[in-house]
Amino acid sequence: MSTQDLSQHTPSLFDAAPPLEAVNKTADEEKGTGDPSKDFVRWCFSLGSDFRNSPDITNLRSWAKKAKLKLKPADEDRLLEESRQLFGKRLELHLKNSRPISESNAV
Repeated sequence: MSTQDLSQHTPSLFDAAPPLEAVNKTADEEKGTGDPSKDFVRWCFSLGSDFRNSPDITNLRSWAKKAKLKLKPADEDRLLEESRQLFGKRLELHLKNSRPISESNAV
């Protein structure tokens, strides 16, 4: 093995470390809030800034399976109702905080 090979595998002291915010965000997402409806809504918004999963029964069951939760039909109904209210509030907040497109940029 040559010294050139060693330099390719040895990290530099000047290599950028991942931002602390990204590390904390990942840890928070894995930890959850303890409130299934909040966690489900967080998951609905987690797929990027331009995409939202809707808080419907199919997505709820998919999320519950991923989160390893077993929900009874009555729990599903209650969770969907709470999640839809939270989803609406969060979506309204995102829309309120988004910047309007200026007329000069509009085509």
